[in-house]
Amino acid sequence: MAARPLATVSALAACSSPPEDDREPAPTAMTTSGSVRGVEQDGIRRFLGIPYAAPPLGERRWQPPQPASPWTGIRDATAAEPVCAQPEAPDMPADTPRSEDCLPLEVTAPADGGAGRPVMVWLPGGGFVTGAGSIHDPTRLVEAGDVVVVTVNYRLGVFGFFAHSELGNDSNFGLQDQAAAVRWVRDNIAELGGDPAQVTLAGASAGGMSACTLMTSPAAEGLFQRAIVHSGSCLTGHPAGAIGEGVDAISSWHPISTIQGTGQALAEELSCPDVACLREKPADELLPYTMMSPLVAYGTDLVPAEPARAFAEGSQAAVPLLRGNARDEHVEFILTAYPEGITTDQYSELLDIAFDQAASDVERRYPVGDFPSPTAAASRVFSDRDWICPTRESARHLRTRGADLRLRLHRPLSAAPPAGSHSPGTFDPPPHTEQRSATCSTSPTTQNPPPSNSP
Repeated sequence: MAARPLATVSALAACSSPPEDDREPAPTAMTTSGSVRGVEQDGIRRFLGIPYAAPPLGERRWQPPQPASPWTGIRDATAAEPVCAQPEAPDMPADTPRSEDCLPLEVTAPADGGAGRPVMVWLPGGGFVTGAGSIHDPTRLVEAGDVVVVTVNYRLGVFGFFAHSELGNDSNFGLQDQAAAVRWVRDNIAELGGDPAQVTLAGASAGGMSACTLMTSPAAEGLFQRAIVHSGSCLTGHPAGAIGEGVDAISSWHPISTIQGTGQALAEELSCPDVACLREKPADELLPYTMMSPLVAYGTDLVPAEPARAFAEGSQAAVPLLRGNARDEHVEFILTAYPEGITTDQYSELLDIAFDQAASDVERRYPVGDFPSPTAAASRVFSDRDWICPTRESARHLRTRGADLRLRLHRPLSAAPPAGSHSPGTFDPPPHTEQRSATCSTSPTTQNPPPSNSP
């Protein structure tokens, strides 16, 4: 029973919302902050918008999450709360309410009143800039796996990954939110049908990178017993040009001093002499700068060591781990950067920028003639180098220490847009994170090619 979340995670994003009729009497549950009323329908019980932390407003902006204030009576938990402040994104309707007051979670469970079920805590992706737990309906996963699923919102962008010298080494507020949510699960999930000793921490893209990072955090030790990391890794990074023309190499993890420098640059941009001034700025004024700080800092209490180093040294949590990738993770990035596709000459130029002296070796391993188009070739190169190779590298680290590890490569019969809807050339690969719907050098500054045995 304990392993069921590992076998059924891929159903999470294939879920659709249940119809609005045929509702059963409203279920209630007691949490450490008070009683909540949810909704029951078609054998599924859901509690939406349960606060796991106090609203991070005013002085709480850029502070660790604080416990939610207790309430009297029964709190309504039948409707989703606003998502965290974020820019518009393709998978988020433009009219979705957004707010800094955004730290609820949602619990979905079978309605039969059973107890002690395995629990999955799902961390949504979105590049640490967009996303929300509430956009995922885990009903099918709950039905198929007989599990309890908790989906989480956490602070994003400039609100979640800001640092400044005034704050010391405090940062990663979005990750701190995630850890607080898992602590809430430990303290409350038994009342909602789950077993706090059978918790699987799971996520895709930035959510997977978050789960991977929390595996290296002393503050998260003992909060979960298994992990699932899809379409992301503690080693994920992108060489120059991989994300778009003229875009420099990107890493998601940097020393705290680097993130502090970004925060101080933001303060100067807004003519703020200190953090107190920045806290007085309305969210809408800060939101345009959210791309300045979608970065995870290490050298902090939460993330003391660079996660890649922690995995290489074997200091991460020794929990069973399922790693997954889609076959062509990078296709949506290529199609976004080059909507008209790329030519053979552009393909060679892109490899020169990304791999420098190793470019000719990469081109020999990935000749354009082996693919339907240069665009498809570029997609495969960067899918391997940026996504699949880091998965394999981290797997090697774990296997040398006898870790319980499973790898999964997703090849669906069809793919969601953008890959399935248009492409220069003829290819229909599963794009980044697409495996959710069916259930090498890894440093971004190095120029080594993908291994010759890449898929």
